[in-house]
Amino acid sequence: MPSSTAAVWPSPGRFALALLIGLAVTLAAAWAGGESLIENLLPATRIVLGWIDDRFGILFLGVEHNWQDTVVRLRVNVVDHFVMGGQVIEPQSDGWLEVTTTTGAMLQPLVIAPALALALPARIHVRAAVFALAALFAAAFLVVDLPLTLHAYVWDIFIDNLEPERFSMLMAWHEFMHAGGRLGVAVILGVAGWWLVQRKAA
Repeated sequence: MPSSTAAVWPSPGRFALALLIGLAVTLAAAWAGGESLIENLLPATRIVLGWIDDRFGILFLGVEHNWQDTVVRLRVNVVDHFVMGGQVIEPQSDGWLEVTTTTGAMLQPLVIAPALALALPARIHVRAAVFALAALFAAAFLVVDLPLTLHAYVWDIFIDNLEPERFSMLMAWHEFMHAGGRLGVAVILGVAGWWLVQRKAA
C-alpha cells in the first residue's frame, strides 16, 4: 500500500475540491492585498514603461476605483516625434492619452497559479513550497505583464487610427493575453512551480 505521505494523483472530485479551496485562499488574498501589491509595483512599472518606449511621458500612473472596478490608470503624452501610417506624430504638451486595465485581470495568474499548484498531488511537507513558488512565478510575471499591457493599450490607439493593418509583436501578445492567455500562463506557472518542487524533493 502507498504511504500516506506519498504524492498520488487524486480523484477528479478531490482535485476539484482542493482547487476550489486553493482558489478561495488566493481570491481572499487578492481581495485583501492585491490592490496594495499593484500599488507597490507602480514605481517599477513606471521605470519599465520608460525602457519600453521613451517617446511617451507619464503624466499619471495609479490605482483608482470607478463605479464598477478597481483599475490601473495610465495617462501619457507624446514627448518625442515618430512616424506612423505616413503621418508625423509631434510632441504635444497640452494633449494626453489615457488607458486603464482592471486589477482583476492583472491578478488573474497570481490567483490561479498557486491554487492549481496546491491542488496537484504533492507530499504534505512540500505543499507550502509548491504554493509559494507558483505564487513567486506569478508575481514575477505581473511585474512584466503590467507595463506591457498598459503600453499596448496606448499603442493600440495609434495603430487602430493610423495603421490598422500594421503587425506588432506587442499587439499580438496583448491580444493573446486579452483572449484568455493569462489563464494559460497561470496554468503553466502553476504546473512549473509544482514540477520544480517535486523534482527537488524526489
